[in-house]
Amino acid sequence: MKFALSWSISRLELPGDWNTSVSSPSRPSGDAGFVMGRLQVEWDLIQSFMAEQSDVLVEPLDFTWGAEALPYKYRFTFQSETIGRPKGGFELKDFPLEHFPICDSVSFDIYLAEAYPVVKPEIYAVSDIWHPNVSPKDGFVCYVNDKTYTLTVHLTDIVDMLAGVLSWKDIYGNPDDFHRRVEIGDYLNPDAAGWAYGNPDQIEGFRNQYYEGGAIEFGDEAIQLLAED
Repeated sequence: MKFALSWSISRLELPGDWNTSVSSPSRPSGDAGFVMGRLQVEWDLIQSFMAEQSDVLVEPLDFTWGAEALPYKYRFTFQSETIGRPKGGFELKDFPLEHFPICDSVSFDIYLAEAYPVVKPEIYAVSDIWHPNVSPKDGFVCYVNDKTYTLTVHLTDIVDMLAGVLSWKDIYGNPDDFHRRVEIGDYLNPDAAGWAYGNPDQIEGFRNQYYEGGAIEFGDEAIQLLAED
């Protein structure tokens, strides 16, 4: 028998002016058993992931209703450095990396829609980070294009994608695609994109300082997905 799942998505609590409301997507047209089965798969993968490493902390925040309650909202906290949002007035083109704050721990909230995995997860940066693919208004993260997202992408794959955002490998590793997207204005944070476009040596310096040897790496499959974004 086919029926629709029912759960609610609560208001995001983000710092400062990053508060935003996330509306619940339309109900799925498929079998709720399939959706619940996939949520169970994700939860099993996440538990194995947490047991195998300590670089990323995972906290379930909200659960589906009913006897078979499963997480549909997670907070992922990376123990990894990334560039924070600069404060005050300045000319970005002349703003050196040493004047940016460096975040040493970054959290993302990940929401799985009622139609997951047909609908890709929504991700918001809870921490105040600076990156072309992260909106400065509400922290919304563009991590993969709708056209390249597939049902085979799991939350553990998204961890790799987010690690690439933190290390700027999604930018540094695809310079031609990055230049093309800057020129057509295809980034959530055009200021960050413009700064990186004019200061590639600053990005290289950041990566050399914080991500040379032993850092969380960005998987090849995730790189390809973002390259097609």
